[in-house]
Amino acid sequence: MQVTRTIGCVLAITAITAITAIARADWVPFSELPGGARGEEIASEFANQRAATIRDIRWDPSGTTAWFRKDGAWCTVDLTTGAIAAAPDKNAPAAAAPRRSQRRGGGVGPARGRQQTTAASVDGTMLAQSRGGNLYLKCDGKSERAVTTDGTETLRYGTASWVYGEELDQSTAMWWSPTGEQLAFYRFDDSQVPLYTILSGLTRLRPSVETERYPKPGDPNPTAGLCVLDVKGFCAADAAADSVADPSKFIRSIAVGTADQYIYGVEYSPNGDQLLFHRLNRRHDVLELCSAEAVTGAIRVIVREEQPCWNHHRPQMEYLADGRRFIWSTEKSGFRQYELRSLDTEAVIALTSGDYPVGKIVEVHEEAGLLFYTAFPAETPINPQLMSVKLDGTAQRRLTAHDRHYGQFRIATNAQFFVASDETIADPPSTRLYRMSGGIVATLAQAPIDAWSSRKLPPPQLVRVKAADGTTDLFGTLHFPSQFDPTRSWPVIVDVYGGPYFSSVSNQFSAPKRACELGFVILQIDNRGTSGRGKAFEDATYMKLGGPDMDDQAAAVRQLATRPGIDGSRVGITGMSYGGYLAALALVRYPDVFKASVARAAPMDWRQYDTIYTERFMRTPAENQEGYDAGSVLLHADKMQGELLLIHGMQDDNVHPSNGWALAQKLYDREFAFDMLFFPKAAHGGFGAPEDDAMWTFFTRELKASPEGASRQ
Repeated sequence: MQVTRTIGCVLAITAITAITAIARADWVPFSELPGGARGEEIASEFANQRAATIRDIRWDPSGTTAWFRKDGAWCTVDLTTGAIAAAPDKNAPAAAAPRRSQRRGGGVGPARGRQQTTAASVDGTMLAQSRGGNLYLKCDGKSERAVTTDGTETLRYGTASWVYGEELDQSTAMWWSPTGEQLAFYRFDDSQVPLYTILSGLTRLRPSVETERYPKPGDPNPTAGLCVLDVKGFCAADAAADSVADPSKFIRSIAVGTADQYIYGVEYSPNGDQLLFHRLNRRHDVLELCSAEAVTGAIRVIVREEQPCWNHHRPQMEYLADGRRFIWSTEKSGFRQYELRSLDTEAVIALTSGDYPVGKIVEVHEEAGLLFYTAFPAETPINPQLMSVKLDGTAQRRLTAHDRHYGQFRIATNAQFFVASDETIADPPSTRLYRMSGGIVATLAQAPIDAWSSRKLPPPQLVRVKAADGTTDLFGTLHFPSQFDPTRSWPVIVDVYGGPYFSSVSNQFSAPKRACELGFVILQIDNRGTSGRGKAFEDATYMKLGGPDMDDQAAAVRQLATRPGIDGSRVGITGMSYGGYLAALALVRYPDVFKASVARAAPMDWRQYDTIYTERFMRTPAENQEGYDAGSVLLHADKMQGELLLIHGMQDDNVHPSNGWALAQKLYDREFAFDMLFFPKAAHGGFGAPEDDAMWTFFTRELKASPEGASRQ
């Protein structure tokens, strides 16, 4: 394979693109680029800098000692004095059973965007399987028998679709009740969903065609229904050799609601009396947690969430030990907070509050009546802190004191102590034992704190800049070459994702980025629209993807270009998926800021992506034509300037390769020269070393990078 340089020639009759190949010398393995070997060497030196985290800690029943494993050996720490001593392995207390309840699931996960095809009963005696559109069940010790017989290519039982797996995290499609007396399963109708075709086996003598029911914005969606099988009756009929009995008489359909909605997050309640599921309308602004009574199938709404823009589709849900009460995350205040709810009553206890979001549940310690969780109240609002609150909603406390990134939490059995690691982007992690009442008992592990100075390397920086609105704070990271000299001039590479539901920037310790040694400063920025900063921050890009997010990336570059050593005239940008979209859009909307782009697996127009993701943030094209048009790379390809390397996988069933081809054709039409690298066997990513080599060769060439930087300013 070679990097190819398009020259804008199309044979109109055969529609075959004419391209000429760049000289092979133009594509250099990373290690052979100037500074590449040094970059790999430096990165490898930092491989163990995160070793100062404790993998196992146990609490002595006496309440006076904690045991922890460090460098493979057990140690003890006195909880009163903080004294640490080596200890024989045989004396370590047994690991405590987890107090935190777990959601059902398990088994080997399916491929991305798919659902598991088999489901075993809780006791393992029965096995359900979805195959060829129908559902089959093997009762205890019996041969397999069909539960459904009318399944087809488009009417399928015990499975869902790619879009449900990819965008709603639905990896299961059959659910056993705890007793095994019932089996719930999907009835999935794809008949109205348009097909998308991908040519497969492109390297074989005769390629083949693969099709997928893939709804794009405004298309009909699949219709999801739920059915429940009376396993006891079905298996009893099987045991009676009643093989001709109609299995449908053992199946009950659940009245889940209208057709144009999403049904997902299905599971039985812990005691099996209710089948729970999420119901989300197509606009994503109304989300309900629903219950179907196991005996009658009667439906009721347990929780209803409404947002002016869109709901996170998977609120956190954690059962308490009684299996009836549960902790639920809600964003109705504008920041994610926790509530205590019940399957049986409408009573709600607000557990947490604040003008900052909660993060994750660390532990529900019912013996102490406490919820331990992370939240973001620090001065730097991307630094997670450990918090606690009583289960009656009182005594909310911040337990970690400093404006650092805390993680790896372990709560003592008696809830009087906790262990946490702390770090910043430039400070390797330390692991310490704390008293809940305040203060450090002991430092259990500490990475070398001179990781940068001992190697004479400039540490990375956490930076704060203003968004394009001039008001909102954005956070990012800067990594520098080892030879960085602020009196010289260094090109910048923006490594971007930038899309909803995800954030890239963390204040965790970061090893050097090997590509800096080619002579680049590397920047990452979390623009408005990314997660973790509250609904107003996330909703800034609602109905206008490619607007404020792209504006913020450009605004950040302009601000940071005023720093000594940063060359604002030599800025490249690269990203994957949503990041690839912003990378391509950068040359359309801000060619004065970005001079070169590597766009990888990028959606080029939101009409090309799937319904669930796109309509969540953009609604349908009929409702928001202006937003779709404004954010389209394709419609504005005539404005593209600068240097582009376009990368895509020909087997990409997520962001289809037609996205890349559509942009290529637009650029051919205007005779705009660009580089292209399409991989015959690759899906959504997984391009390997050739992508890496081509990308950094491209940036080195186009931005004239050098390990020594440009001449002094």
